[in-house]
Amino acid sequence: MTRGARSSALIVSLLALVGGCSQDGLPFIPTPEPTPEAPREVAITVVDRSTREAIAGAFVEAGETRVLTDEAGGAILTAMRGATVSVTAAEHEAGRAIVPDEGPLSAELRRNVLRGTVTDEAGAPLADVRVFVDGSESYVLTDAGGAYELPGIPERGAVIFKRAGYRLGEIPLGDEVTMDVALERFEARALYVPAAVFESSGALEDLLALVDATEINALVIDVKEVDGLLYYATELEAAVDAGAVREAPLFELEELLPMLRERGIYTIARMVVMKDNAVTAARPELAVRNVVTGEPWRDYIGGAWLDPSAPGVAEYVAAIAADLADKGFDEVQLDYVRFYSDGPFAEADTTLPNSQSVRLAAMQHVLRVVAETMATRRAFLAADVFPISFILGDDQGIGQRPEVVMPYVDYACPMAYPSHFGPGVFGLAVPNDHPYEVVDQTLEIMNEQASEWPVAIRPWIQDFGFGPFLKYTPAQVAAQIQAAADRSSSGWMVWNPRANFSVAAFGPPRPGEDAGPVTEALPAPSASP
Repeated sequence: MTRGARSSALIVSLLALVGGCSQDGLPFIPTPEPTPEAPREVAITVVDRSTREAIAGAFVEAGETRVLTDEAGGAILTAMRGATVSVTAAEHEAGRAIVPDEGPLSAELRRNVLRGTVTDEAGAPLADVRVFVDGSESYVLTDAGGAYELPGIPERGAVIFKRAGYRLGEIPLGDEVTMDVALERFEARALYVPAAVFESSGALEDLLALVDATEINALVIDVKEVDGLLYYATELEAAVDAGAVREAPLFELEELLPMLRERGIYTIARMVVMKDNAVTAARPELAVRNVVTGEPWRDYIGGAWLDPSAPGVAEYVAAIAADLADKGFDEVQLDYVRFYSDGPFAEADTTLPNSQSVRLAAMQHVLRVVAETMATRRAFLAADVFPISFILGDDQGIGQRPEVVMPYVDYACPMAYPSHFGPGVFGLAVPNDHPYEVVDQTLEIMNEQASEWPVAIRPWIQDFGFGPFLKYTPAQVAAQIQAAADRSSSGWMVWNPRANFSVAAFGPPRPGEDAGPVTEALPAPSASP
């Protein structure tokens, strides 16, 4: 075979081989692999979204590559086109960007730290103001100069400023990085509202007419009494499980509270705490136990008591308090927040030994759990206390002392009823005959004790007769009110179990006073030139 013939045969053989490897019989010609795309260098600038200022020291990352921005907020990043770039910087919310096909890249970060100063109306700094975003679980306190720094703020919401003795501040979040506010002082001048007011036709309307005609700007509304049943409607699981929900509630808070708020009334929920027939029946392990019968121990009038040292008691109290706050009360007031009394003590048994050291620790635990639950809720927290355990050197068997109560509540409320003080207290043979002196001396002592903590004192005053004493006259009620004013208390609350008050003791409405339960904080006073 000639050379030409051999070449032709070889070509035919190759074509046949290639054709055999192709499904359509056409020759297959392999193509080379594409050249991988190379990463590009992109100039990135990081700025603050609000101020447009450069952010130095921001971390810029794409894949495993990480660079740091310079003083001008710039950096050179090597990354693939279309790659996701993450940007983080102190005091800012993290951001993301995409590497463009060409040209530089700019990233805008939102500052998430809010700073400012809180003052009173005169411009004096306020320390220990609790500052938090409404609905959050953390807060910060202002320092001695009124300054605060609140990290992690969201893009939308409201900042709450909460300090006993002042109106609640509520400022919407915007693009501000500084928020200076001035809080107005507030004193609640309150009347007690028992359940009977909601059970008697026209009684609530009559009470509201009294509020309109006088200086009264607040109501203390019974929501839970010694039977343990709640007067309001709720689906709170803890209350349902404890059998504390009534089939027919006395009022709907969703209707009552907005109506009172429209009238400018500050609302205080009074809840009896340790005296509770409902929970002790449903959960006897939480009750003070009778060692003779094995049943819950009862006082001389048949009331059963929760054991403050029993596990679960503090959590139940906190759950009810939080429910009341979430439903819109301006303040939640704990009454009977103490150990049991007025019964056959020899038959009573508690989870832990009933000594003063144990009582104080147990009651402190209850108040601390409730305070932690209420810390970032809008409602203030108060506790009713027997002033005698603050005046004398021991807890009088009930677990109440300044160091136990005052660090954990916004308002300590002494029940400074002159008729309840024994002969010789404050050097008075019959304290009931000296309403001004009793309230004055009680507040002098408690004001001094309260100076260690950011707590305000607001006393209960007497508008009733007790034992052999006749019902107080308007002059005697007014004397107590004057004593509270002279001792700069954060208002006062008038107790009459039938809501039958000495109207003549109250002053007229105060012109120009915004008596609403919540107010927006005022702008901070501008500095003098």
